[in-house]
Amino acid sequence: MIKRSIKNIQSDVVREPGAKQTTLKRLIDTPDGADRFVMTLFHIEPQGSTPPHYHDWEHEIVVLEGSCQLQLPKEEKNVKIEKGDVVFIPRNEPHGFTTSEGEECKFIVVAPTERPPIHNYFLSEKPYEYTSNK
Repeated sequence: MIKRSIKNIQSDVVREPGAKQTTLKRLIDTPDGADRFVMTLFHIEPQGSTPPHYHDWEHEIVVLEGSCQLQLPKEEKNVKIEKGDVVFIPRNEPHGFTTSEGEECKFIVVAPTERPPIHNYFLSEKPYEYTSNK
């Protein structure tokens, strides 16, 4: 059994193509012995984003704080998600997240550890950006 506080877990900058002002905390990961699922806390700061992308595995998401826009490029629409919302994103469905000025969002993503052949497809060629406000 492992028990820890979220506040004691180190944040890492999301360094995927097109990511902006986004960090993550690996709450439960394979080094902890997780062999089926991992749990990650994402924090998208104001005017931040995760890049539109898709992959061979699903996501289950719960929004803990704030709000953001869930981008669905295939459907050419954005959906507002906010505290208390639960979202399921099927495998291979393009998706991304953005916040506007004055808006930020924290959400947990659960994803499988045993992913089919790892193929991430990022729909951005921009470099990641992160400027610490601390």
